[in-house]
Amino acid sequence: MARRRVSGRSVPTASAAPALVALAMLLSACGGGAGGVPDREPDVTGVVERTGTGALLTEPSDDYFDGMSLMVTETPFVGADGEPIESAGLATGDEVEVWLTGSCAESHPVQCELVAVRVVG
Repeated sequence: MARRRVSGRSVPTASAAPALVALAMLLSACGGGAGGVPDREPDVTGVVERTGTGALLTEPSDDYFDGMSLMVTETPFVGADGEPIESAGLATGDEVEVWLTGSCAESHPVQCELVAVRVVG
């Protein structure tokens, strides 16, 4: 990895920057807590509404996420007891915490990449 000195410190050059940014995003998205839940505050909270084809987030803590699908493949779902659950275990009225990668498609409803969903009540 190429490095250069800036203010007396050795820092990676721009060619390494994309790899470092990707690594930082990957590590921040990785779960360090129980059941794959990240060791940080959730990005949004809300209430589950079951539909014929899945589950949506309603009553979100941020209106931007109203109607967002919670049925994203390979998303870990964790029950209130901290144990993994199947997505089919989500029920209308469940209060949930949701962690996102930060990548959302600007549509309505918004479509986001989920890191984890935890039922809290």
